[in-house]
Amino acid sequence: MRRKTRPLVAFGVGVLLVGALVVAGLQIESLAILNILTTALVAVVLTQAWNVLGGYGGYLNLGTAAFYGIGAYTVSILDYNLGWSPFFTAVLGGLAAVVVAAIIGIPSLRIRGVYFAILTLILTFLVQRLAFSIPITRGALGIFLTPLDLDPRALEQLFFFIFLGLAVLVTVVVRLIQHSRFGSALVAIREDEDAAAILGVRTTRTKMYAFAVGAFFMGLAGALVAQRVTFIDPDAAFSMTNTVNPVIMAMYGGAGTWQGPLIGAPLVVLLGEVLRVTFGGIGLFGPTVPAEVSRLLFGAILIGVALYARRGIMGLIRPRKGTRRRI
Repeated sequence: MRRKTRPLVAFGVGVLLVGALVVAGLQIESLAILNILTTALVAVVLTQAWNVLGGYGGYLNLGTAAFYGIGAYTVSILDYNLGWSPFFTAVLGGLAAVVVAAIIGIPSLRIRGVYFAILTLILTFLVQRLAFSIPITRGALGIFLTPLDLDPRALEQLFFFIFLGLAVLVTVVVRLIQHSRFGSALVAIREDEDAAAILGVRTTRTKMYAFAVGAFFMGLAGALVAQRVTFIDPDAAFSMTNTVNPVIMAMYGGAGTWQGPLIGAPLVVLLGEVLRVTFGGIGLFGPTVPAEVSRLLFGAILIGVALYARRGIMGLIRPRKGTRRRI
């Protein structure tokens, strides 16, 4: 009976959470709080997108910033040169990321482990160098997008609801993947890729599909963020923060579960804000405390999670079934 009621409980909790966020988005007057909540929702989207291949498939993908930036530049170039609004071309940003993922993924997904991680990291640096070099991206000058004719609060509120909807969508997709044959194939690859291949799993094709799904949502998020900030340049578009943070957030919440990013992403964003405000130069120890203290504390917390909660918060809430025998 518990297995039958779990989906209903999860659905009910999800509806209540989304409803609470909708009410919060309508009632909150503070731009700062709305901005933090929107940033947390963007983080949820990127972390869930990374989770498809990185969490379920066990492949450390360090190309999140590359796909995010490709999506951002796709809509920015179309807006700057043709006047096409990113609201109507955001999907093209996601599709452009999928095309690049297919070009890179077909050869790269045949390699494993740290070599795949290094290759995706090199991809990020490569596309960033291209953005600095080719004329259509305007190099270091960046591209200004056409701003929306809305007051600051209405603008932030609009993007809050856009990213809330996108976060719900990508979470539903990831949950469906987890309970599908495709998700089972990814988990089999993560646990033992050679054994999965022997059992009939088409490993390269499965990984390619996961890579493409993640790239699409990363590119889509980048496209919408570009419209939100109305300016894009190579440093912002391909920032290593967008590569490292989804990995950390999935690690905090629990990679390989659809609930993990929902816990880890908001937790990391809110924790970062609390530490930044508390120890951002003026805090418990007076004005002599350097701003880097917040980063040191953040790193210490991450080390604690890595040592004592290796499967993240979800691992503490829902321990892995069975016991492991030691010899």
